[in-house]
Amino acid sequence: MARKRNEELNAATAQAIKAVARQLMAEEGTNGLSVRGIAKVLDITPPAIYHYFASLDELTTALIVDSFNGLADALEAAAEHSTAPTAGGKLMDVILAYRHWAVDNPIGFQLIYGNPIPGYVAPQDVTVPAVVRTFVVSVSFIEEALQTGELVPAAPYNQIPPVVAARLNELIAAGSYPIAPISFYLAMILWTQMHGVIYLEIFNHIQFNVGDVPIFYEAQIRNMLITMGFRPLT
Repeated sequence: MARKRNEELNAATAQAIKAVARQLMAEEGTNGLSVRGIAKVLDITPPAIYHYFASLDELTTALIVDSFNGLADALEAAAEHSTAPTAGGKLMDVILAYRHWAVDNPIGFQLIYGNPIPGYVAPQDVTVPAVVRTFVVSVSFIEEALQTGELVPAAPYNQIPPVVAARLNELIAAGSYPIAPISFYLAMILWTQMHGVIYLEIFNHIQFNVGDVPIFYEAQIRNMLITMGFRPLT
């Protein structure tokens, strides 16, 4: 019983440390993250932090993994609860959920897709599985649409630049992913389109110009999917 209680206290303290870390990043940016700063807010000594995280890098990795998993959870939930009758429609719901998560979690979004933290190198064996989760949902619907004929890639989206195709094939082989290179390629194009609008929104650069960002975002993504060759998009 005592051991279980200690484990619960340790888990709660680790969560508190991560919560303060996010708070500091919200106030000062990712460069403001420090063990000393976290300890000061929690009113504990800096060495006490190392009982829960061996280094600032390990804490940063935990925050990154949490963010990727939080995003993946949101996308998987959107896919599960989508009532759209087509793969394209379900993909649209997932892409809308992507923006919702980013806007609701701007610090987490900036941590995983924003400015690199000086000196930090993410351990791929820990972070990549979480990253993959965020891509699987979208790519699976693209793959499904290709298989059913709902998506017939239109030019120029049906032509992958050779150097890009080579890299995509390397990644597919390395991860043993059961997808076609064209699915991966189209997902990457959508990803860049999504991030362009989301970043402008998070940093308040687009609201004045478009008036209603959610409507603008949905229209841009819908147009992109139709241009790619999705039919019908419902």
